[in-house]
Amino acid sequence: MQYSSQDKSLNRATMTGFTLIELLVVIAIIAILAAILFPVFARARENARRSSCQSNLKQIGLGLLQYTQDYDEKTPYAWYGGWVGTARWMDMTQPYMKSAQIFDCPSNSGVTPYQPYTTANQAYGSYIMNAAYNEGGQGLPDGAPDSPTAAALSAIAAPTTTVWVADGNGRSFM
Repeated sequence: MQYSSQDKSLNRATMTGFTLIELLVVIAIIAILAAILFPVFARARENARRSSCQSNLKQIGLGLLQYTQDYDEKTPYAWYGGWVGTARWMDMTQPYMKSAQIFDCPSNSGVTPYQPYTTANQAYGSYIMNAAYNEGGQGLPDGAPDSPTAAALSAIAAPTTTVWVADGNGRSFM
């Protein structure tokens, strides 16, 4: 049986599908686009986590202000009941914030999540309080009363430049 040139062109026109080379080119183009876009997506995801941390700090600040308003303009102690303490500033202000997750920054994966009312040293979450205005700190006079509150807001010399809460790992600033 003999094929004419017209039969070959007709046969090729009726074939459907891609050749191996065409598939490899398409896969290579997709891989290049993915390599370009993945860092962009990772950066966008980290920016979303960072904005969540900023929102947490704002909510913590509002909760601290509500606490101080309820306790006659007195700030909470960083801890109460000893160095490790039975209550920490997070425990005292958490009812004003309605969520324990607010003390954990999504970007900070190396910190043990906050656990309410625990004496575990590592369960402080992602934020740390400036304890300068606690009893014995340089912001309060010696002999301050031993109570769950420390300084009055009016005792803070420069409130606009004083850091109250910042990113930290429970022991130090980050």
